[in-house]
Amino acid sequence: MTAALPADPSPHALGESLAALAVQVADLRGQVRDINARLDQAGIRAGLDLAAQFEDLAQTVADALEAAAPSGPAAPVWIGLDRDTYHARLADLRHWADTVLCHHYGGYELRDCWPRHIHAVWELSTLAAEWHRTYGGPHPDLARALEFYDRWLPNTMRRIAGMTRACMTQCAMLRRPGDTVHVQRR
Repeated sequence: MTAALPADPSPHALGESLAALAVQVADLRGQVRDINARLDQAGIRAGLDLAAQFEDLAQTVADALEAAAPSGPAAPVWIGLDRDTYHARLADLRHWADTVLCHHYGGYELRDCWPRHIHAVWELSTLAAEWHRTYGGPHPDLARALEFYDRWLPNTMRRIAGMTRACMTQCAMLRRPGDTVHVQRR
């Protein structure tokens, strides 16, 4: 914090302030001369635009970080969604399951009742997000594709099959997610 200046500084105080500023300016000039001499010794000549070179370097670093960062959709979250958002996302997931998963990866069991099982919905939506991350760009990454085929697809489908394997026939006949069937136990 700076001290408040008197309302009417004396001519003597102004002279001292100006003399102090002149000393600081002379010192800065000397520092600039030293820096310029070092730049000349390093072979860096006139026309040097350090600010532009720094911006170029910053952009190069930012591009490298962006390329190395994971990209693609965020992990799906189903907890806390309102009813309309839940049904809209479920419709999108069903569309992906029908057009991509069942059509192109038909060797796996996916029972019709999967939307009635929230854990199956979570698993399948995560699989869909990974599929979009892998194949969403113009040039799908081979390593990601191999990992999808070898790891994500078979393990997710195995878990979903386990979740729905013991379903009763009534489960597949429910009309809407959230409907329930009450079974009398004997």
